[in-house]
Order: sequence, then C-alpha cells, then structure tokens
Amino acid sequence: MSTVLVAMLIAIVILAAVAAYGWLRPIETPPPAEVVTLEEKARLEGKVTIYGLIDTPDFVAKIKPAFELEYPWAAGMVEYVGFAPADLSSRALSEYQAGSVQADVFSCTLGSFMPALIGGVAENWTNPMISLMNYSTGTYEKNGQWGPGFQLTILLMYNTERLAILGYDPPATWEDLTAPKWNGLIALEEPKLLAPIGSLFAHLYPILGETAWTALMEGIAANNPVYTQSATEAYTKVSAGECALGIGLINDYLAGKAEGVPVEAVWIEPVTSLPIVTSLAKNAPHPNFAKLFYMWWASGAGQYSYVSAGRIPMYVPIATATILRGLVPSNITSIAAVASNNPDYYIHPSAWSDRYTAIFG
Repeated sequence: MSTVLVAMLIAIVILAAVAAYGWLRPIETPPPAEVVTLEEKARLEGKVTIYGLIDTPDFVAKIKPAFELEYPWAAGMVEYVGFAPADLSSRALSEYQAGSVQADVFSCTLGSFMPALIGGVAENWTNPMISLMNYSTGTYEKNGQWGPGFQLTILLMYNTERLAILGYDPPATWEDLTAPKWNGLIALEEPKLLAPIGSLFAHLYPILGETAWTALMEGIAANNPVYTQSATEAYTKVSAGECALGIGLINDYLAGKAEGVPVEAVWIEPVTSLPIVTSLAKNAPHPNFAKLFYMWWASGAGQYSYVSAGRIPMYVPIATATILRGLVPSNITSIAAVASNNPDYYIHPSAWSDRYTAIFG
C-alpha cells in the first residue's frame, strides 16, 4: 500500500473519531446570563405578600394597580392580607418564632408593631428611596428596622364658636394649655392608654427634659381635662361644643371640615403623626420582591398611591400638595413619627402608663 494511501486512511480515521466525539458528547448550553438587578431577582421570585392595616378593598383597588402600572409583569403576583394592628403584630411574631414566615412586607402602626419589632421580626435594610426622596428625620429608623408609610397627624383643635363666646385666642404652644383659663375646657384622651396622646407627650419628653416636661404635664392635669377613651371621642366633644379645646387626629378634623363643623386646628411644633410604618420581614420567602415593593411604596408613585386610597402619605411635600393642601402652615417642613425620638416609651410601655397615671389619674 502506498504511503499516500496510508496517510489518507489515517486522516479518514481521525476525522471519523472527531465526528463521533462531537455526535456522542452531551450538548453544552451556554450558562444563563447573570441576574443582576433587583427587579430581575424579584421577577424570578414571582410573588410578594404584604400584611397591612389598609382596608383590603382600598389596597386592591388603589395601591395594587398603581404598583402594577409601574411593573406590568407583576400583575397577579401581589398578595395582600389585612389585619387589625394588634393582630398583625402578634401574627408576625408567632410566624417568626415558629420559623414559618409567610409575609414579606409589614405595614403597621409603630406602637402596635413594637412588640414584634423587639421580637426580631424585621430585617434591617436601608431603603435607598429614603435618601433619594430626602425624607425628614423621624420618618424612619436609623438602622432600617422601619421606614416610611402613611400617617395620621396629631393636632390641637378648637371650637371656633365656643372660643368666640369666651373671647379667647387659641393656644399657640403646648405650654399654653397650662393657663388657668382652660380649666375644664380641654378634651383629652387618657394618656395612660398609650394611644396618640400618650405618644405625643412621650415625644415631648426628650425635647423638653424631665423638669419642663413634668411641669407641662402637671399644668395640663391641674386644668381638670375632660378625659376620653380615644382621640376621636375628644374631637367629638370639641365639635359638639362640650369642650373648647382638644387634641385629636387629622382624619376626624378633615371629615368635620367637609361637613362644616366649626372646628379649626393649630399646628404646634414639633408636629407629629401616628405613623403606619413599613418593615421588611426577616427570613422573608421573597426578599427581593419585598425590597422592590418597599422601594416603590416609599417613592413618589408609591406615596401618591396612599393619596388615592384616602391616606396621608408620610412624605411631607406630597402630603401638603394633595390631602393637606392649604392646611399646613408654611413654616412646617417636617412631621415626625410620634415618639420616634423616645425608644424607651415603646420598650417600657407599662412604666410610661404608670407615670401618666400618677400625674393624670
């Protein structure tokens, strides 16, 4: 056999071997592109569950569609479960302690949710929207345990007709409530209930200091307030003219204004609100979707969704341009979450209740 023929046969064998290897070896597919954005990660998780206080019909009709408008791919992926504040807190804590976390995002009144927060249910995460939107101090926890949601502003209210008869000007400071002329004329939710009014007074404590704060509390108590079981009841007594002054929540005030009730409000600094805050669940089943939703909720679009649902957003510029338009004095630039400057109030509530009982009875 010639050398040329042998070489050709060897070449054929080699080519056949190469072809056989290529045919027999497993097909190699290129690795998937790396998922790098939060949105992509959220989309892969495919679901987010929110435990909140907003009425379910309002969330489904107003907030959920606003989120899906920005993220059309998320249609049908947002699950909402509505709770009463105490029930939400206990449910979050029990799930966490049982190692069976079902929620990804919490939206709850700060005071009611504090036992769950102390129990470790929330993930510390700094929402980038807080700095991008320039949220004011007091609308978020510095370590990222909770952040912006919506609010119910706490205001001093007065009956215009009653004050006209008395010939008095409305108070301009909290200290003005200690003037003897207001004896028996102030409607006040019992501070020991640790609801809005107890929280407001706790907020004033680190600002005034022990001596001035105690003098303020004792001065108000000396004026024999008409005690109520809620801030709404205090507003009702003012609106009916039973009391000239009262401390209440803005939702009652706005409802009264729409009906022509003769009640006006004084915006006394520091202005505070009963905050409904947002937290991420620790060990959440869908942590990236949770972050995406939380970022959106703190964004301009998310805060506007609260407006459409009839809630006052925590972001003051949007609040003052919408629901509070024409109501907030120009000098008011921030509204702090009530008692956010006094963590002891939430950590030792019974001690504060006892302190209020000693002063107000």
